[in-house]
Amino acid sequence: MALFRRKPEVQPAVEDLETASVVVAGHDLALRDVVVGARVDRGRLGVEVHHPVFADLGPDHRDEAAKAVLAATLGLPLAAQVVAEVVPATQTPIDSFGLPALRSFVESLTG
Repeated sequence: MALFRRKPEVQPAVEDLETASVVVAGHDLALRDVVVGARVDRGRLGVEVHHPVFADLGPDHRDEAAKAVLAATLGLPLAAQVVAEVVPATQTPIDSFGLPALRSFVESLTG
């Protein structure tokens, strides 16, 4: 089963990570509040995704939110291509960084 399910429409990356958000289970998750931890393994990424609201979500909604955050940040096609594992985190990952840095890093890997 694919990590990011294919949708009929292509979901591009949002332009402005400072103002964009994703809505999951009635919670509006501002992308500017997301931090990630990432590691590269054989050219693909394992990404821990944290938003303060994750502690209030159940496991299925955390998983959905983490994938929605990455799809919004990278665009669905690129996220499906480069991300091998997504781990929703209720605590801030060690050595975490924001989504603009993740986007830049992924672009350097694929560009």
